[in-house]
Amino acid sequence: MSVKTIQLSVRISEEDAEFLADFEVAGAQTPSEKLRHLIAEARQRRDQGRSYEAALGLVRDLLEPVAQTLRARELVTRQRSEMISDTLYWLPDLVAFLIAGPGATGVNADGRELVEFEAGVAHRIFRFTDAMLRLAVTSKAPCYNPDVVAAHMGGTLELAKLILEQSRKASPSA
Repeated sequence: MSVKTIQLSVRISEEDAEFLADFEVAGAQTPSEKLRHLIAEARQRRDQGRSYEAALGLVRDLLEPVAQTLRARELVTRQRSEMISDTLYWLPDLVAFLIAGPGATGVNADGRELVEFEAGVAHRIFRFTDAMLRLAVTSKAPCYNPDVVAAHMGGTLELAKLILEQSRKASPSA
């Protein structure tokens, strides 16, 4: 059975027309084909809902052009930044988890899904924090600028010392 199509006539700005002309989609050459692709993408995002997997794919797709550019430049310059690499790894996970939101299956009257959601956010934030702190283990971080981590670590270390002092006061046996 063939799908009935409806012809639309739209007016778009010159800037949008230029964007559409430059927009590259595999198998789409004409403005109509490109618009159909964009509509199909939007429908797919809506129909998939706010699942973690769909959100993770979306965030990774958004960041992939930046990641490719960085990898190419790192290859040419023979440099690598573990901080950038770790951020591109951990950030999509956190953002996708936030987009998916708490309790996708429903709301519990006791608020348990909010507690679980908060725990998931905390878990992801602290895994990322751990990754950043690992870069400070040596005096020169494996980054484009080896001093960048040390230059920004002062406040974090001060906060960590205060937390440690408070926890020792709270439990003298520690």
